[in-house]
Amino acid sequence: MGARANRHRGEIEADFDGARRVLCLTLGALAELETAFAVDSLTGLAERFSSGRLKADDLISIIGAGLRG
Repeated sequence: MGARANRHRGEIEADFDGARRVLCLTLGALAELETAFAVDSLTGLAERFSSGRLKADDLISIIGAGLRG
């Protein structure tokens, strides 16, 4: 049994090909996503996420940032 997510820190657990991972969007991870999505604020990032137009590359960026966070 690996690490467990701490919901109070904003962590979630995800299962990737049978391996459980903990993801967390820290401030650093959010800044990384602002750059990846070419937005200048967290509001811009939220608007991008809520647009419903995420591509596979976008999901890879989000998952990667969460894993590094």
